[in-house]
Amino acid sequence: MSDTTYQKFVKRWEEVTDIPPQTLGPLTGVYKQITKRLKVMPWPWFVAASIGFVLALYVLVGSTITILTSLLQGGF
Repeated sequence: MSDTTYQKFVKRWEEVTDIPPQTLGPLTGVYKQITKRLKVMPWPWFVAASIGFVLALYVLVGSTITILTSLLQGGF
């Protein structure tokens, strides 16, 4: 009795935990290339993205970014 219950449990466990690979249609190749590099060493990408974000904010908002930063720091 116990053995059949265990076998049913294992079969159900395999059904539940078997996840198909992630696909994004035509962007699947790009997604896999990006995630492959992020999994190995993410910090340089995070630093580059944050620098790009700050530069984009500076272009959009200008020197008002310092006032915005001071305002946000005051909240913490």
